[in-house]
Amino acid sequence: MTDKTSDAPADTGTTAMRLLIPIDATERSRWGVRYALRQHQVGKPVQACLLFVAEPVSSLELLRFRTHDEIARFQARSGELLIEDAADPLVRAGIPFEAALREGELAFQILDAAEQLGCSSVVLPQPQPRLARLLCRDMAQEVLSQARGMPVVTVDAEGMPVDDR
Repeated sequence: MTDKTSDAPADTGTTAMRLLIPIDATERSRWGVRYALRQHQVGKPVQACLLFVAEPVSSLELLRFRTHDEIARFQARSGELLIEDAADPLVRAGIPFEAALREGELAFQILDAAEQLGCSSVVLPQPQPRLARLLCRDMAQEVLSQARGMPVVTVDAEGMPVDDR
């Protein structure tokens, strides 16, 4: 998939925090955008890398009616729309951002993109309570368990960092 850069002006002076913020269709994924906005509001130079990861589709029911290319195009377009929506507050605040679309295993792609894009940290919504993790997958917990050397900041719904490690 592709990477692209916004038209927002680049910060001058001190080195900006380069934050990788994974985006999906949930409101929780926007918590990282709120964190970037908070950092910007307190005067810290910030750049955001918004990442959408399309997981490979292997469902025979879906593949019976759609080709891999059709599914990939749909996922890419969906990712572009989600990133565009998530980037809106960043653009309004004048925060430069990059958009990246990847395909593959979620936690690996997040950490790999953070490294390749030169990000200083990954920003994720705080892990869900144990009971919720039993019912649905928790991307934050997966990334935290695999992060080796890449700082991961977990944030609450207001974009405030939480210490849950």
